[in-house]
Amino acid sequence: MRILSTGLGWNEFKPGGLNRYFVDYISALKETGHSEQGIVIAERDEALDTDLNIVNVAGNELHSYARMRRVREQTLQSVEAFRPDVFNPHFAMYAALVSRRALPEHVPIVTHFHGPWASESKMEDGGKTAVVREARYQMKKQLEKMTYRKSDSFIVLSEYARDLLAEQYGIDERKVNIIPGAVEHQRFVPHPDRAALRLRLGIPGNEKLLFCARRIVRRMGIDILIEAMQTVVRQEPNTRLLIAGDGPMRQSYEALISEYGLKGKVEFLGRVSNDELVEWYQAADLSLVPTITLEGFGLVTVESLACGTPVLGTPFGGTREILSKLSNDLLFRDGRAQSMSDSIIAACRGELAVPTRDACREHVLQHYTWECAAKAIVEVFEQEREKRRLQSAKSRG
Repeated sequence: MRILSTGLGWNEFKPGGLNRYFVDYISALKETGHSEQGIVIAERDEALDTDLNIVNVAGNELHSYARMRRVREQTLQSVEAFRPDVFNPHFAMYAALVSRRALPEHVPIVTHFHGPWASESKMEDGGKTAVVREARYQMKKQLEKMTYRKSDSFIVLSEYARDLLAEQYGIDERKVNIIPGAVEHQRFVPHPDRAALRLRLGIPGNEKLLFCARRIVRRMGIDILIEAMQTVVRQEPNTRLLIAGDGPMRQSYEALISEYGLKGKVEFLGRVSNDELVEWYQAADLSLVPTITLEGFGLVTVESLACGTPVLGTPFGGTREILSKLSNDLLFRDGRAQSMSDSIIAACRGELAVPTRDACREHVLQHYTWECAAKAIVEVFEQEREKRRLQSAKSRG
């Protein structure tokens, strides 16, 4: 099958859940024998360092409409040259200008919904007036709806994302297919000598290392986690929290660390490479996911579990769905700092029934591999292609 997909950015330049999913997704489809072409707008106007068939249409134009137009132009070229069987957008804005008429009648549009872009943007739209925020939100939501209205069906990574599609966009749940996200489990693996790794990374033998990999934006709950660490380090002095990632709230949150007297106990690593990310997961005693809202899946959760490191997370969205299947004890009671600190302290003291590292790894191998996800995705594509074929035959008489 020939699959044409449009994404967002390039993970090497701008790490994030969607960007990571997109490149792993295209790689998985290639490995299962399908022909894939991806289109992204990378943050740099240069060739991408990959052997995958992914086209970077970045240019000097930075405004949104120019990006949308470039994706449309490349999509039209790819329809002519690549002759896809399925058109598969992953980011609504960039696919908004690709009309149904631009595609052959037999080509279905199957849209991956990774989250409510307009709502996420509104939450992070700090410093703007309420009127401006609402206007920008409505504009973005209309762009999303332009893409969703012409979609034959949808793929989401969680029940939570399915519910968002129904509640915020009026999508019939019968058009939505839940296929959980997946992890590159050959890369995200337990370290064969964790003690040696921790020694190389400068982690004291008696230290409880907590790790959190997140974009540093409001909805990720990093500020609440930092607040919780006041109680944690007071009761468990040998704990330390490292936060990987970057974003607009980093400076404000670093000020919180100073205000709470947590220097040396809570540190930002900034952006880390893919290899470094794996090592921090492997070395950590616990990973933490403090997201307070709009967690469509939570790729960091399965990445950590694949490395054998247990995860404590908020009982919201995709995080709840992943962790509850392993152990409800891994979920904070709610999104408050007190709930986070209570669970972290209990885990550090051995008072919480935290799964073994082997059990964490096995949970991923059972539920979140690309072999399973790719097979299920292709089945959806085949179903929608067959529906289009039957509709076309019926219309011809």
